[in-house]
Amino acid sequence: KTATAKISKVFERVDLSVVRKTALAVHATKHNKPSQQLESLRAHVASLRPPTQSFAVQPQRHSSTRGARDAIVAMLLYLLLASLRGALPVTGAPRKAAGEETPGQLRSKADEALLKKDTDTALSLLARAIKLEPDNERNYFKRANVLKRAGKASRAVEDLDSALRIKPGYGAALVMRARALLGIGRCAEAKRDYDAAKDKDGSTAAAGCMEALQAADKARAKGDRRLELEHLAEVLEKYAADQPSHLLLLRARAHYDRRDFYECIAESGKALKQAPDDLEALELRGSAYYFLADHAMAKTHWQQALRSDPEHPGCKSGYKKLRSLTKKDAAGDKHFENGDHAKAVEQWVSALSVDDSHTIFHTSTNLKIASSYLQMKDYANAKRHCDAVLSQDDTNIDALIKRTEAEIGGEDYESARRTASRAREVSDDDRTRKNQQRAEVALKQSREVNHYKVLGVGRDARTKDIKKAYRDAALKYHPDKIAPDISDSERERLTAKFQEIASAYEILSDEDTRAKYDNGEDVSGSGQQGQGFPGGFPGFPGGFPGGGFQQGGQRFTFTFR
Repeated sequence: KTATAKISKVFERVDLSVVRKTALAVHATKHNKPSQQLESLRAHVASLRPPTQSFAVQPQRHSSTRGARDAIVAMLLYLLLASLRGALPVTGAPRKAAGEETPGQLRSKADEALLKKDTDTALSLLARAIKLEPDNERNYFKRANVLKRAGKASRAVEDLDSALRIKPGYGAALVMRARALLGIGRCAEAKRDYDAAKDKDGSTAAAGCMEALQAADKARAKGDRRLELEHLAEVLEKYAADQPSHLLLLRARAHYDRRDFYECIAESGKALKQAPDDLEALELRGSAYYFLADHAMAKTHWQQALRSDPEHPGCKSGYKKLRSLTKKDAAGDKHFENGDHAKAVEQWVSALSVDDSHTIFHTSTNLKIASSYLQMKDYANAKRHCDAVLSQDDTNIDALIKRTEAEIGGEDYESARRTASRAREVSDDDRTRKNQQRAEVALKQSREVNHYKVLGVGRDARTKDIKKAYRDAALKYHPDKIAPDISDSERERLTAKFQEIASAYEILSDEDTRAKYDNGEDVSGSGQQGQGFPGGFPGFPGGFPGGGFQQGGQRFTFTFR
């Protein structure tokens, strides 16, 4: 009260700029001890004393001038006490409303929330404290502690930077910032803070982290991705506990260069959890999905990146290539479903030319092309596309099985047996066992009477194709077509051929008998040997017109209808 009264009496004599400078002086020393603040303020008052000539124009007014100076000192003390009690707002801070919680109260409540692991509430309370008291380093320090526990080390570093700007040399903040920097892989900066805090153990750890990172950089420069991954693993597992995104991306890139696309997807996915719009991570992860032929996921990642940067070179070129490839692939699939295998092959071959480096897509597409060529009975081309797959992966079961089928169709039975055996070596399962059985049966039958070959049809021929082939062969070789003047030996040969055709048809036209024949079972008693042709030949009611022939002591007669 006394200070206020004195200030009121002499206020008209005091220059307001002096008051303003004094208030700033109070604010500048607010973090010092009270005794240090008083000493600083006395020095400030002394600096405000004007020269004797200009300050005391009339000697008789010296006492009044002295009173004014005393009033200024009193005002300074009042400002100091008011500032310490929180009665005056700090420069730049909003004025505290009546009934509002003080920064100290907010910090206490934040501590309680953190004990309950309620980090969101703690952060909200500390944000309010910072708004009320933006120049108090403790507010930033406490919020940094909460952020670090919440796994947000990078943001914690920003708050610790603020705390250390307000109070340089703040020991606790230095150590916490060093730990946070080490956790996010900023090892050199962490070492500087540890050194400043004179923390020898921390400084040693930061030095180890720096050494591992430098070794990883050297390995990367030499193109040794395996060694690079080893050093990065050391950093992430031993030092950078917060798994910083920039180190995760380095590891993802190393896996990508090694064509380990699944690991690349995993590492870049972790990085995207920290920074969902990171363009490098989106491009890298999209490319990994692309080379795994998961084109939908590749498209999703590249589109997300292009929404942020429509001209991003990697994502733009990748997306353009993907659209062309998938369009042609889909067109080939549609033609295949419609049974137009020639057009299907045309579209798929065009799709293969879009990107020669897309190995997995080439594998699946070459297999589809081989399937279409098998349907067209172009066994040589079917085998060629199977070989294209096997040149990249000689253990591809699908390619080995399709190659076996092509070799059987091309009557290369010995090769078919070898290919089927190789497939069985790679994977001994039901598919390869059946495939090997088909090859073995085909080889065995090729050394005996091959009923498919007799009728001139493939092993995959449909029933109607077998029936048509039989009609054509029967018309050509039936007895009435044999010239009367041919030799007996030729007549016997043609007659035997006719019997062979009839026997082949008898076996292959019956589904059960054909299945047994295909499985290598003995169906020799199912043919027309020693039997007639009751009812005539299919399509020729009652038999062939006129004539007949003798077999096994039985006369077969063909009548006209």
